[in-house]
Amino acid sequence: PPPGTTWMQEILTLLFSRGDILPAKTIPNWERAPWLEQIYFRDTLQDTAARRLITTHLPARVLAPALQQSKAKVIYVARNPKDVAVSFYHFHRLAKFLPDPGSFDTFLTQFLEGTVHYGSWFDHVKGWLGQRQLLDIFYVTYEELHQDLCGTAQRLAAFLGCPLGLETLGALEQHCSFVTMRDNAMVNYSLIPSEIMDHSQGCFMRKGVVGDWRDHFSPLQNALFNRLYQEEMGDLELPVCWPM
Repeated sequence: PPPGTTWMQEILTLLFSRGDILPAKTIPNWERAPWLEQIYFRDTLQDTAARRLITTHLPARVLAPALQQSKAKVIYVARNPKDVAVSFYHFHRLAKFLPDPGSFDTFLTQFLEGTVHYGSWFDHVKGWLGQRQLLDIFYVTYEELHQDLCGTAQRLAAFLGCPLGLETLGALEQHCSFVTMRDNAMVNYSLIPSEIMDHSQGCFMRKGVVGDWRDHFSPLQNALFNRLYQEEMGDLELPVCWPM
């Protein structure tokens, strides 16, 4: 978390509805794509007739063994870890169920140590990439979605076996823009009670840009991050990379 999960939930909603935006405008995204980690997910398990869209941030070491015994298709969304750190920091300020992040420098230290929720970003990405020969998995980056939303949606549709007409592409371009998602109460988490999310600390849909880390990182923080990134990821062939 957070690599663009909400964005992917909306894209998949439109693909599965064949461009009908009514579900995306009337059903909260946590009902359309329920979280595996939440207790209410047990209700979704009872519905075996429909095609199910399930969301999770769980690492591969927890979830992959079960997926290997299933027919599930897996979509893994990754993002420049510097932007992930910034986005996760601001989410901690909103979410009352997460620890107070303190200063950005304090949080960044924890992020690099892998002591934040769901552990190390490096281990998370490497863990799921290691499943490419074992699972039916589609790897995509937040940056690709920004660069070519329609092209990425077309590749997703082919992966999922979903028909993708021009009307669906048009609906995707409109509904899955940042501005539209930011203003949609079914997406922007404004329906979440204040005792769970402190909305006075900002918006869940904050900026939706690539490279926001440049406004947060000091030169020293950037150098430290780059050094650890090279140590952890330098020898790994990522399907799509990002400028560090």
